[in-house]
Amino acid sequence: MLLLSSLLHFLFSLLATLMSIFGTLIRSLARSIDSRNASLASVDTDGRRPNTHALEKRLDNLWNVLSKDLITPEDLPAFESLKHLDALDDRQMLLEVVLTKMAQLSKYPISMKIQKVVIDLLYKDLPHPPVGFLSSVDITRTIAASSQPDALTPPTMPKHVHYAFRAADGSNYNPLVPGIGKVGSPYARSVPSTNLTPSTTLPDPELVFDTLLKRDKFEPHPDRISSLFFAFADLVIHSIFNTSHSDWGINNTSSYLDLSVLYGNSEAELDGVRANDGTGKLKPDCFADVRLLMMPPASCALLILLNRNHNYVAQKLFDINEFGGFKDPSTLLPEDKKIQDDEIFHRSRLVNCGYFMQIILGDYVGAILGLVRDGYDWRLDPLMEMRELDHSVSPRGEGNVVSVEFNLLYRWHATLSQGNVSWLESEIASAGLPEGVSATSIPGFRLAAANLAKKYGSGSPTEWTFAGLSRVDGKFKDTDLANIIQDATNDVAGAYGARGIPECMRAIEVLGMVQSRKWGTCSLNEFRKFMGLKPYADFKEWNPDEKVHEPAQALYGDIDRLELHVGLAAEQTKVPGNGAGLCPGYTISRAILSDAVCLVRGDRFLTTDFTPFNFTAWGWKDCQYDTEDGSYGGMLTKLLFRHLPDYYPTGSVLAHFPFTIPQKMFESISKNKNASVHNYRWPAQFEKQLGDGAKALPAVPKTPYTWKRIDSYDAVKAALTTEASSFTSNVSNRREATVEPLLQQRKRDSASLKTIQAKQAAVTEAIVAGEQWTEWFKKKTEWLIQNHSFKQIGSDKPEYVDIVKDVINLLPVHWICEEITGVPLKSDANPRGTMYEQETCKKFQDVARYIYVDSTPVDDFKFRDRSRKHARELIGYIEEGLESAESHFSSLGGDVLEWVRLSKKSDSAKFLKKLRSSIGNTSNTNLAINVFNATVPTAALFSKAVALVVDYFLDDANKAAKAEIVRIYQSNESDAAKKIMGYVREVLRLRPILAGVYRTAVKPVPAQNINLQDWVFVDIAKANSSLGQTPDYARQQGILTPYEDGLFTPKFFDTIVPVIVGTILSKEGLKRAAGESGKLTRFSEDWHGTRQEEYVNTAGLVTPWPDAMIAEY
Repeated sequence: MLLLSSLLHFLFSLLATLMSIFGTLIRSLARSIDSRNASLASVDTDGRRPNTHALEKRLDNLWNVLSKDLITPEDLPAFESLKHLDALDDRQMLLEVVLTKMAQLSKYPISMKIQKVVIDLLYKDLPHPPVGFLSSVDITRTIAASSQPDALTPPTMPKHVHYAFRAADGSNYNPLVPGIGKVGSPYARSVPSTNLTPSTTLPDPELVFDTLLKRDKFEPHPDRISSLFFAFADLVIHSIFNTSHSDWGINNTSSYLDLSVLYGNSEAELDGVRANDGTGKLKPDCFADVRLLMMPPASCALLILLNRNHNYVAQKLFDINEFGGFKDPSTLLPEDKKIQDDEIFHRSRLVNCGYFMQIILGDYVGAILGLVRDGYDWRLDPLMEMRELDHSVSPRGEGNVVSVEFNLLYRWHATLSQGNVSWLESEIASAGLPEGVSATSIPGFRLAAANLAKKYGSGSPTEWTFAGLSRVDGKFKDTDLANIIQDATNDVAGAYGARGIPECMRAIEVLGMVQSRKWGTCSLNEFRKFMGLKPYADFKEWNPDEKVHEPAQALYGDIDRLELHVGLAAEQTKVPGNGAGLCPGYTISRAILSDAVCLVRGDRFLTTDFTPFNFTAWGWKDCQYDTEDGSYGGMLTKLLFRHLPDYYPTGSVLAHFPFTIPQKMFESISKNKNASVHNYRWPAQFEKQLGDGAKALPAVPKTPYTWKRIDSYDAVKAALTTEASSFTSNVSNRREATVEPLLQQRKRDSASLKTIQAKQAAVTEAIVAGEQWTEWFKKKTEWLIQNHSFKQIGSDKPEYVDIVKDVINLLPVHWICEEITGVPLKSDANPRGTMYEQETCKKFQDVARYIYVDSTPVDDFKFRDRSRKHARELIGYIEEGLESAESHFSSLGGDVLEWVRLSKKSDSAKFLKKLRSSIGNTSNTNLAINVFNATVPTAALFSKAVALVVDYFLDDANKAAKAEIVRIYQSNESDAAKKIMGYVREVLRLRPILAGVYRTAVKPVPAQNINLQDWVFVDIAKANSSLGQTPDYARQQGILTPYEDGLFTPKFFDTIVPVIVGTILSKEGLKRAAGESGKLTRFSEDWHGTRQEEYVNTAGLVTPWPDAMIAEY
């Protein structure tokens, strides 16, 4: 096997070397083959997603696989251990090797097949339902226990609901066994112990702590995981474990990842945190579980973000109103308000728990396996539906009951950072213990805990505070939360292992050993046998460190007597490597994967009821992690950007990788051939390592930042025109960022950017000048309507067309591709094209969204990368067209490009030739970028403007105005376009293309109380609405758009839009199609105090672009 592995390693290395040598030629050939195949494909995809660039994508996937050793000699022992599956030697790292291979092969079907086997294996590590409990259990009746020890309250359930929801007490997770895993149930016992060791012969717990567990010095985590990881782990652990003080066998929380730490474990606790005002929201910045107040502050800060996320989701569900039943709560009767409040609350809780679960799988498990560190966005998917080899359905949603063994497994006190230990010691010092009483003793600890509980937990949850913070209007300051979370991200956790638990945790550890013995818990070796792992033969095999195994042998005598709690805590730990990031003891490492799979796969609200119907389409989509967001499959990133945007600026490495300290991520990304440290913003201490042009993160302000605001009409108008020089926007920076990688690839320096900027106005003018385009747009509008229309069965009239998706959105796409750039658009007019209409339209929208639409930091990374990718492709086509215009010779790609244009006379070739001759003294690359900048970025905004106008005039209330536009258009009056533009401008005043824009002051503006470097929100919507809400189509005032470049150049926009609007509205009998199909799927939401319209597309995503609207004519 060694010879085979070496041979495979050699072959993979050889192939990778050959690809690096001939990579450019191979990719060029692949692109040519893809272009040829795409040109021969049918224009009509019949609803199938176009598979363009298929060969190039396969080559990229292969390149990524070959760039990392798929099979190495170090993997051999792992595969050799397959011979002993009944007692697997986990020191050979088989599971870690398999998981790494799945990540490396994630783009290939074999990865999914292996994953199904692994998930099935991990899920079946534990019995479902459990076969043993610590005491008798009644699984048929429903009780609801409080997280306050031993308090019971009767449940109340919403009636007549048509959606799935989580019960407060964790019941009804399995309809056939409704009590399984509910609050107040006994712990399960996974491993019945047959160990004959009497508990009275076991060593004294305090002696065990002093000889095996007590920290002698701090050891930083070997993979530099941050203490924020363990702050989040606190939320996971406290959500599923809450041992009753009066009966140690009872768990006073549910066995599900239901965020009970936030919502509570009973209807009474739920009412304590719910607003109950018809909005489905929680009271601000509160949570239900008082135990979290005695955890490190970062745990509470994260929980506050999850509270805010619930309220964000609730507001979004109300605004979108997918099922159409939500109304302003002030207009509802009390009973109806309660029904609405329950529905929004329960759906929002489902979504928020979905977030929690995805953070666990994306960030938490990603860190455990080292996937984030190694740059893999693949994740194990325990939720998936699958079948066994005999075609039986693999079980999901059966319910879950946590066990005593896993209660002991999650005692990770060795990982406390130095900062958290200092915090804990200061808390204990403030507990008011009598002189001479130490908190390291059991009586002293119990007294300290009781005093701290009274100190922090008095009053209602809305009055609780932590870390010495104070509330302002009931909420914590964003500054304080950001400081706590960022400090935890920069704070390295402690390493797992023997002699690592701080002295201040002494009493808790001793009580844990006492508790374990009273539970009659199995030994370490019994647990390993149960998990299918090889039992240890002796203490030295368990931990080779003589400072650990020698005292352990003296205390326990026989390795089979080593109790589970101690054995897990002092076991030899892993070292960082493939599949190993958390680096706990080997047994913990294996068991936590099984537990993670069981917790999510056994929860029906995360599996069988994890559906767009229960979550709503937006809610379901929003709690999926995004592999394009720069976080390698992370989900916590979204919460940090969304709820603390002023403290986590775009690209913040602290947001993208919060579970690893920045220094470690800098080292990891620097080694990753497919990533760059320059894609992120780093703390100030990294500036020297990053070099010139790097942007450091700003320090967290000591006081909350307040946006300055301009919203009066005159001030907004001035800020966008006469006083524009007083402000800067990020549009020019984003435009440059879009093309910068292309310039670097062409080995161009910053001088190229200056040349591009100098030529931009002339190129734009050459493209949009004159009225020669009016007839083209008129004919193309008519052609698109005719070409995309469909009819009713058995009738020629009326006809229907998606006037937005298939006409308005495609108009600038066709013009740019066919007349200007030469991009080979595939349509009935050019069937040999390679780029499908809708696919190309989405690319244009991505570019516009990145450059012009002020996206949240959550989406910035994704749209920047997409824009760069699209720009490289589109500019490549333009560049080839320019080269063809000045030469009779072309590249292989150029030959294919010409071939795909043969079916249609290439008007773009004439234009590019004329442009090339008129714009001298610049390279084809620079000129191609000028053409791209003048057309593509504004195309989607142009379509949005037209869509808003057409939608407005299809309303019955505006029939008279519509008729007047048609009359003007058909009159052929010399000033018809100008008159129609009066209507267009008034509509865009009432419904602006952009509700507002961000600016940064580069000089003071005293009249607006704006100082240097102030962040300013320019409220276009409010400024426009201040002129009145009644339409006046002769009005000369109104702000159309903050930008007048590209397709918004006045001479182009004012000439072309009237033609498009007139052509569409002139269709005889034009009206909306019946029902929702004839409406834009839009909603209005608050944005810096103004109302902004957004749209929900067919994929359930919120987008700034009108997506679809069917018209009848």
